[in-house]
Amino acid sequence: MANFDVRYDAKDDAFAIRTKVFVEEQGYEDEFDDIDAYAEHITIFSDGEAVGCARCFPESESSRCYIVGRVATLPEFRGRGIGRMLVKECESAASRKGALSMRLHAQARLEGWYEGMGYKRVGDVDYEDEGQPHIWMEKIF
Repeated sequence: MANFDVRYDAKDDAFAIRTKVFVEEQGYEDEFDDIDAYAEHITIFSDGEAVGCARCFPESESSRCYIVGRVATLPEFRGRGIGRMLVKECESAASRKGALSMRLHAQARLEGWYEGMGYKRVGDVDYEDEGQPHIWMEKIF
């Protein structure tokens, strides 16, 4: 049975996971952005190995809404609840900072997965991010 640990200080490990999942596996070219400088980076470790990551940040400087994104789990660790742990950890981190809601810009194919965690779709598919349709979803605490 794997032992999972959550870390907020493993940005390099999170970036390595994002590179493997979003760049190498899914073909994204513009994975990293200015938000990475101020977002909270959360990484899940299994028996000492970085296996999943996510980031969260306030929607604006004075917002009570936070954004969760870049949720990624290494392929060999999928199906073990790591993605859900990451989203819940982002929600907890945002809640501790006074957030009243969370939003995310999900790959449209993952809508049902996020709905299972209480997120509701807000609007239509609004654009394609590097060929991938995305939708905004929201959860009120």
